[in-house]
Amino acid sequence: MTEKSILLMQETTKEQLQTLKELAPGYKLIKGWEMDEKEIPLKSVEIIYGWTGQRSEELLTDDKHTLKWVQGKAAGVDFLDLEKLERNKILLTNGSGIHSIPIAESVFGMLLAHARGIQQAVKNQQTKTWDQVNKLMELHGKTILIVGTGKIGVEIGRLAKAFNMKTIGVNRSGRDVDYMDLLIKQPELKEQVKQADIVVNILPHTDQTHYFFNEDIFSQMKEGTLFINVGRGPTVKTDDLIKALDNGKLAFAGLDVFETEPLPENSELWGREDVLITPHITGIAEHFKKRLFAIFEENLKAYLAGEDLPRNLIDYDQQY
Repeated sequence: MTEKSILLMQETTKEQLQTLKELAPGYKLIKGWEMDEKEIPLKSVEIIYGWTGQRSEELLTDDKHTLKWVQGKAAGVDFLDLEKLERNKILLTNGSGIHSIPIAESVFGMLLAHARGIQQAVKNQQTKTWDQVNKLMELHGKTILIVGTGKIGVEIGRLAKAFNMKTIGVNRSGRDVDYMDLLIKQPELKEQVKQADIVVNILPHTDQTHYFFNEDIFSQMKEGTLFINVGRGPTVKTDDLIKALDNGKLAFAGLDVFETEPLPENSELWGREDVLITPHITGIAEHFKKRLFAIFEENLKAYLAGEDLPRNLIDYDQQY
């Protein structure tokens, strides 16, 4: 009988390992997170947990591979070779949902840092400057437009309601979503974006969303809009973002993701007073292992029972 194995690229606890042994007694568990990438065995691997593409070229071009399902650890999958995965008929699930709480909290951290003068106060502290400003912004009563109404968007909407904000959600279908006062379809964004005081981008990077936020969209925003990007860097055209900051359409940009990462040292964004940069950290979750394993465990039970995977199955046509 051919040996079957589950390659664990995401570190698991002793309790989680025991759960896997009980759920899948016919599978060998390989602790890939403890190994050098070159030493990771690929033969007999049927399932990969926590994959970020390690040895993907070697694996996906081997006609004798036995891989059937990959459970990714991130919400985005644009860094994986989706064409080859689809061609090899490999099921792909992602970590969507586990990042919703930390990302939503980070969005409001960025907004409050600007609106309440905290960002400038931190800078002033370095020079022992007492600059008691007399004009600051409140989030209360403002309109926030959330582009992408998946789990992260819903959590941002929930927090926004606690600030008594008006919420507008943007998605492909215009379907109703919790905590949104109004839902619009993506093609309507250009006409409706003037309503927003704050625009939050949570879009995945696909062929359709590349440079989604460009001069065409920024030019339709009201003067002094606050813009947050916690989606994917290439969904925003950086040059056009900078123009929007220069011409006053944007008063502030909170950016966690960028076209090129790490952000190059010569990027103009680094020195701008109207930009807050975080190094792609908004998705770091205190309870990451627990939340990701919960998705994997539920999917694994279905997989072993020969059922459809219930959580976060990627549609290769949509690329998310």
